[in-house]
Amino acid sequence: MKPYEQIFKYAMQMEMDGYNFYNEKSASLNNPTSVKMFQSLAEAEKDHYKYLENQLKNYLHTDSYDLDVDNFDFFEDTNEFEIIGDSEHLDDTLKESDTPDLTILRMAYLIERDYKEFYQKAAEDIEDEKIKAVFEKLAKWEQGHETLFKGEYDRRMKEYMSLPWGG
Repeated sequence: MKPYEQIFKYAMQMEMDGYNFYNEKSASLNNPTSVKMFQSLAEAEKDHYKYLENQLKNYLHTDSYDLDVDNFDFFEDTNEFEIIGDSEHLDDTLKESDTPDLTILRMAYLIERDYKEFYQKAAEDIEDEKIKAVFEKLAKWEQGHETLFKGEYDRRMKEYMSLPWGG
C-alpha cells in the first residue's frame, strides 16, 4: 500500500456519503430553492468522488505520477441559489415551510465544514507537494460549499425568526 492511499480512499468515501446525503435529503425539503441546491451539490460531490478516484488511480498505477490539480473545476458561485429564490419570489410564499429545511441546511453546513477541515488537516500532514495540492484544492471546494450552506442557513433563519410567532 502506498503512503497516501488510505487518505484518498477515506476522502472518496466522504464524498460518496455527501452525495448520498444530498440526494436523499433533496426529496424531503419543502423549499424549491433548497431542493435545487441539494441536487446540484449531490452532483458536485459525485464529481469530487470521480476526481479523487482518478487521482488515486494515477497515484497507484504510475511510479512517476503527475496529479494535475488544475484539470478539474466546478462552479463557485455561492449566490446562485439566492438569485434563483429571488427571481422565483419563493421567500414570500414559503417562509412557514422552512422549519424542516433549516435543520437540514444546518446539517449540510456542518458536514461541509467537517469535510473542509479533514482536507485541510490531510494537506497539513502530507509531505508530497503534488498530493498536498490535491487536498488543498478539495479543502477550497468544500469551503465554497460550507459558505453556500452557511449563507443560505443564516438568510433563511433570519427570515424565519422575523415571522410572527403563532401564526
